Amino acid sequence: MAALFFMNQRIYNYSIHLLARQDYSEFKLRRKLRSKKDNLPHEVEEVLEALKGKGLLREEAYRRLFIRKWMMKGEAEDKIRKRGAQEKLTFEAEEFKNIEIELGFSDDDSLEKLIHKKLRSKEIPQDFASKNKLRDKVLRFLISKGHSFEDCKKALNQHFKNIPLED
Repeated sequence: MAALFFMNQRIYNYSIHLLARQDYSEFKLRRKLRSKKDNLPHEVEEVLEALKGKGLLREEAYRRLFIRKWMMKGEAEDKIRKRGAQEKLTFEAEEFKNIEIELGFSDDDSLEKLIHKKLRSKEIPQDFASKNKLRDKVLRFLISKGHSFEDCKKALNQHFKNIPLED
């Protein structure tokens, strides 16, 4: 029995070490602990239950950081939800609104920021064909971030509207 407690204590201490550095979801911590060859599945489950019992596994804080991280990278809400589903996370609608308010920018601001990021080192061509090719490239980039086609097209048209065409 003492050997069993020691093994659980080792896993528990490692879990505390991990949680001290950053928040983890239960799913992610379970995966991390099970990746170590010495950790048996039933021992990992016992440690996770002990952590949950002591309130050390803060799922809400992890979800908040998860949303914030991906929003800062310009990802759309739907894409963040899909990424979260891979880690067995479920989100409330107000979580996204609260973080939008906290960060101080909306999806439209995010789109504008991404457009500027993609075009900052590019020279905008003056001929119609080259300009459309660049616009399509930026459009694909925005869509890859999970934004809707309509929103991307509207933001791009707004951005390119101010650039005159030469004949």
